[in-house]
Amino acid sequence: MEYAIAGGVTALFVIIYLLTRPAMRERFTAALKEEGLAARARECAENLGMPSDGGKEPDTAAMKRAVMRALSHCVRPADDGALERLRGILRERKEDLEKLAKEDFSALGDLPYAKGEARAVTLARLVLENSRYIFCADRAETAIGAFNAVHTLTFSEIEQMEKAFRFVLFEKLAFLCARITKTEKVMRAAGHAAKHPRLATLFKTYKAMRGVIFSRFCAEELGYDITKFRDGYLALADETAFYLGNVIDAIDNIEIFDFSSYYAPVSVLREFDAYVSAAPDTRAAFMKKLGELSGAENLDEYAYALRLRDYGGYGMLPPLRTLRFTAGKGSVVSTTAKGDLTLLARALSSPEMMQLFFGGKKKSIIKKAKIKSSFMPKTRNVLADFGVRVDGDSLSVCRALPEGIVSVRCAIEHSGTVHEIEIVRGAPPLTVNGTVMSGVPAVTLGDIPLHIVAGADTGVDKSF
Repeated sequence: MEYAIAGGVTALFVIIYLLTRPAMRERFTAALKEEGLAARARECAENLGMPSDGGKEPDTAAMKRAVMRALSHCVRPADDGALERLRGILRERKEDLEKLAKEDFSALGDLPYAKGEARAVTLARLVLENSRYIFCADRAETAIGAFNAVHTLTFSEIEQMEKAFRFVLFEKLAFLCARITKTEKVMRAAGHAAKHPRLATLFKTYKAMRGVIFSRFCAEELGYDITKFRDGYLALADETAFYLGNVIDAIDNIEIFDFSSYYAPVSVLREFDAYVSAAPDTRAAFMKKLGELSGAENLDEYAYALRLRDYGGYGMLPPLRTLRFTAGKGSVVSTTAKGDLTLLARALSSPEMMQLFFGGKKKSIIKKAKIKSSFMPKTRNVLADFGVRVDGDSLSVCRALPEGIVSVRCAIEHSGTVHEIEIVRGAPPLTVNGTVMSGVPAVTLGDIPLHIVAGADTGVDKSF
């Protein structure tokens, strides 16, 4: 009897939850110019204020159902041309969209939270909603830079920023898929209502269906003039196809985009050879530790990086204690370092120290190292962070040109074709074979040799 009561109570709560849970609602979007987007990002940062350490994981169950239902329907061709066009878009990228629907977004629940949502998700939504869900490198840089000027994004947020953008795109995809599925449902209901008008008046489902889709197919079934309704229906289908295409393109573009350059302390850390010359995973481990230490002191991460930079001016680093053991013909050296500001300072003192403390599982590059006190050497004049990345046929460049470097030029060979790349101070953001381009996250490499010229500002990373 007790089990029956407990089961009944549980079932009752489940039913209440299903009836009262908020339904997915699509948000209004509008395109903003660069100045408006920056102002909106600054306003967003100010309104969010100081975040909490973490919040709840995003609930994606309803979104996943909406996407998977539409994908299961898209395998069948539709009789209506507009609906078949939408199904065709889904059908072409079915595997990729299924992968997105199954992605784990639980890590977003560990990020700094404000007003019921991870700040990274709020910022990603702000960028996409005000860009018609087109992912543009320049607009992302504008919004993230404006947000950083008010509240510095933590390393954990920058590290998970791609996932935050993917979540917002998944959210929009779910709305669009739900709209496509509802279109199918309304089409069927309109046909039934037209064939059995008296029966349709007895059911609330048919009474509740009003709008351009229902009217368009119901009028056609009854032999009425459908011109007015058809134009409205086609406009809705065009809008759905437009945003569906933008979302799918954005999913591709963010996969080849490097968000790490937007971590504010990077502008300070690039002054040190040991940081710039380190491998990407080593730099990531270093920045993660910096974030942890600044969080422990409740200090802005950019401010903590400035403190780290000035640490070298206080004098030499304290000696590093070591223990040496004989092992056959060789020896084993053991050392410990306290996890504080001094640890980061030691890592910046030389590439060997950076590798020793943050180098991961790779074999140490230290050979007969003399571990002793040292200063934190800095290079402020001609240090360039120059990276060319080729992913498949897509090429992207992240770069910074400090004072003293006017231009950088290199050539790469891809699939038998040689392409030239120049980074020139004061040049337009991106020029390909003489054509100026904007908002392009990557350049597609093919059989035609390309001459790519990218502009750069002093000490500021730019990407395309």
